[in-house]
Amino acid sequence: MSEAIFIVARKEISENVKSLRYWALIGLFILLYIAMSAAVGAALRGLRVPGVELGRGRFVTQLAAGVSSSMSYVAPLLGIALGFAAIAAEREKGTLRLVLSRPIYRDQLINGKILASVILIFFAVFVSTVLALPISITLHGLSLTTEDLARLLLSLIPSTLLALAYYALALFISVVSDRSSRAFLYSLAAWVFFTFVLPIVASMVAFSILGPPPAISFNATGGRFELPPQAQQYYQKLGEITSTILIISPNNRFTSFTGALFSAG
Repeated sequence: MSEAIFIVARKEISENVKSLRYWALIGLFILLYIAMSAAVGAALRGLRVPGVELGRGRFVTQLAAGVSSSMSYVAPLLGIALGFAAIAAEREKGTLRLVLSRPIYRDQLINGKILASVILIFFAVFVSTVLALPISITLHGLSLTTEDLARLLLSLIPSTLLALAYYALALFISVVSDRSSRAFLYSLAAWVFFTFVLPIVASMVAFSILGPPPAISFNATGGRFELPPQAQQYYQKLGEITSTILIISPNNRFTSFTGALFSAG
């Protein structure tokens, strides 16, 4: 890796660390973590059996899963905030030509910005967790083991990858945009599309292919209600079609990853 890449990365890191926008996002992560901790604790206390202590393992698993789920809405904003102005803003200010006039290539400029974004995103997610976790644990009077900490740190991986995915998308938009304001709007539109619009479109397409669901008459077996085989097959195919359409969505990959990590909890 050339020295030029590290120079660009240091410049990007220095500018973002001094940015109020970057620290505001870290503050948002901290508030989200604490709020999710309070919500998970309240939910588990409402479900516990009288006289039985709140299970530490279950709390940790539910907290990690809950924070990761909430990060599906917040982590993309971090990636977009770092990526939308990466190239467009420098082009807009006229500094891009000045930078490229020096002995530095376009790929070195891009790679330096990507390296900086990886460090900044991981730092933001890690620091927010380190600062918010002691507060969350103190609120519930729990002591964590090494295994608990490892599970919580593992929950940072999907959030970091999701933020990086949206950074890459915002960076691409920044490269092809002539203004940072347009790059921001296009990046935000992409986030809205993948987060809210595409799941609705996928469901509509799946229903249009399969038609309306079959009539269901529930049969109680062993005190539990089970769907008839025909309905089970219908909803299985519905999920398969929906998942196939959503395969292009970073959010769907994130949901699958977190589901695999915390389904056991």
